[in-house]
Amino acid sequence: MLGKTLLPGDEELGKKDDDHRFLPVRRSAWSGWNHTFRWRRRRNVLLAIAALLLWFLYRSTGATLSVGELGGASEYADLDFRPRKPHTPSTVAFEKPAHDKDEPNGAPPGMVKPQAGEAVPHTYDGKVRFFRLAPSLRSASLQTAGEDEKNRNILFAMSSLQSAARLIPMLCEMSMGKDVHVHAALMGREDMGLEDLLELNGVNEEHCTAIWHDARADYSEYSSDRRAEGVVTGAMGHINTFLHPQAVITDDSQSEDAFFVRGMRSKTSLLKMPLIEVPKDRLADLMWLTRLDARSLKHWHTPKLDILIQVPPASSSVLRLLKSLEDADYSGLTPPRIILELPANLDASVKRRLEKFEWPPHKDADSPSAPRGLIIRRRITKLYSTQEDAAIRFLELFYPHNDDSHVLLLSPQAQLSSQYLHYVKYTLLKYQYSTYEQGGSTDTTLMGISLHLPTTLLDGQSPLTRPGLGDMHTERYMRRFPNVKKVPFLWQAPESHATLFFGEKWAAWYDFLGNRVLKHQSDAKAKARKKEVSETMPSWAEYMLEFMRARGYAILYPATTSQALVTVHNELYHAPDEYTPHPKEDSTEPPSDVQEPFLKGDTQPPAPSYQEPPSLAPSTPLLDALPFSGELPEILDLPYLLHTGQHLVHDQVYKTAEDYANVFRAEVGGCPKLKEGKKPNVFLGKSADLFCFGDEEEEDWEQSEDELGELKEELDGLMAEEAGLHSTSATVSSSTSTRMPDVGKATGPAVADVY
Repeated sequence: MLGKTLLPGDEELGKKDDDHRFLPVRRSAWSGWNHTFRWRRRRNVLLAIAALLLWFLYRSTGATLSVGELGGASEYADLDFRPRKPHTPSTVAFEKPAHDKDEPNGAPPGMVKPQAGEAVPHTYDGKVRFFRLAPSLRSASLQTAGEDEKNRNILFAMSSLQSAARLIPMLCEMSMGKDVHVHAALMGREDMGLEDLLELNGVNEEHCTAIWHDARADYSEYSSDRRAEGVVTGAMGHINTFLHPQAVITDDSQSEDAFFVRGMRSKTSLLKMPLIEVPKDRLADLMWLTRLDARSLKHWHTPKLDILIQVPPASSSVLRLLKSLEDADYSGLTPPRIILELPANLDASVKRRLEKFEWPPHKDADSPSAPRGLIIRRRITKLYSTQEDAAIRFLELFYPHNDDSHVLLLSPQAQLSSQYLHYVKYTLLKYQYSTYEQGGSTDTTLMGISLHLPTTLLDGQSPLTRPGLGDMHTERYMRRFPNVKKVPFLWQAPESHATLFFGEKWAAWYDFLGNRVLKHQSDAKAKARKKEVSETMPSWAEYMLEFMRARGYAILYPATTSQALVTVHNELYHAPDEYTPHPKEDSTEPPSDVQEPFLKGDTQPPAPSYQEPPSLAPSTPLLDALPFSGELPEILDLPYLLHTGQHLVHDQVYKTAEDYANVFRAEVGGCPKLKEGKKPNVFLGKSADLFCFGDEEEEDWEQSEDELGELKEELDGLMAEEAGLHSTSATVSSSTSTRMPDVGKATGPAVADVY
């Protein structure tokens, strides 16, 4: 409808002048256009005001996080947190925040704030917003490289105040180390201020450098279980976006709030983030994890462990071993699978015990149909075994399905302490999965970890001089721990009583033994070699010693302590089958023309005598039983012993191994003398370089470093003569050298990338 300002005034139409608005005497011809312009100008002003309001709204919400924001928890954005039924109208006025960034106080809309002494109703299902989380996350992300998926961040998450009090000693202890950035996030319904919580538990920056995050949402104390669980998952989404924690540590599931446990387990599983739950009343037993770095904790669930036990004939000593396995502490850990090889003539007491042996112990009542972790294998006949046959049969009992599959070999004479698995897990994570060990070349020298400390050398007679503090390859420990007498050490010697073997090294040894046996059986002129290992140890130990010497591998042995991780008993000793004399009337005795790979003694050696120190008491925390206050030294800092007990510096390990490999290659491998300027290629996990079967090809050999250096000098000289300009010569030399193999190319096993 047209406005009156656009209608002309005409006296003939009978309209009075006072029906129209007052107009100036001289009206502009563009009055209609002016009206339109004024309307557009008002519209633009309104749009500008609206844009300004939106900008202020955006700025004000910058300090808050909501579910589904920033992509951290988008899978929860469509959850309906609205009340399922209307609440009774509140008689208390809702305290609306003055600004959108200010957290609201009091009860949620539509709810009554409970009186003193009344329980807070957990019925609120409104929208989730985090008013206190954003500032600390943004600051911590910049300080700890949280935007990188690989970093040093470890998160402690807690819901109840009791769980917070239990975890604070562990997280503060870990925060004082240099290998991790510790973050602590408080979630749940508790309304206590974060500052009050820290003050109540005596937390200060001097003794606890953890970064704290208040991950509670608005109206957290009123949240329903459904909303509270959504708060946990939403907060973890934001924390992952800003911090990318390598692992999450929480209190026991029976001690924490149920909604917190559900939310944390589901979210960490979705994010593929390791979740470590500290068992109730077992905090002191797991304090050793505070000594691990972020990469080790990231691989908390990665290693898979099997226990391998060979039971000799007529030996009931294995009953004591089985009892110690049952009584061990597995809190917070996964019991390993057991592989048990039984003899043909099984002891009756062992048979009865195995019929009632349940493994794993303390099976979860919620899953009684879970598969048993016990594998039993029994030999069919009692046949005489040669050294070669016995070694093959032993090695075939286990094969790793990947590099994270490891085996713990146990002797039937062994009795384990209750914390044996804690030590195995601690050392395994430290020396196989830590940042430092993966970043250097020293990780390739370690073949396994022994729980038993021998008293003699491999000949079973000469005493072993155990290294002391002065033998460490650094003075750092002498300054920090002057009272320590004996230290852990690396020894190039196999151990058959209680040793953890790494999966990748076991597979490489498997390959070595296959080639070793094939070469021995195919060479009619092969001569038996002198034994270096006592016949009180099984024959596979001799093959392992050859393999370790050719590769420079060693086993980590523990320091001498008053309490042992494992006790090896002397009674009921049974010599290995391959070294046990058989009666003449025994028809299973092999023909006399059997060619043994190693010379056997004329007489059987006496039974070994082991020291039997008391086992580590269950009440003694693992860190208190180890030297250096439980700190595990780096590989390069440890003493290194040859199989003879002679000390060796780490820089000479590979050179010594290469010298032995050259001798072994000629005497056992059947290889001709190396061609001038040639040497075999060494591939990780393979042993083909140590044996020659006549089918070797050119790519199996590489040029030596000396020949490469001489060839490079000749090429550089020729290019310098032919090049007319120095710049041209430099360019040609550079381009040529990029096609040359690295002069310093290592012939040892490949090294993992630094992380």
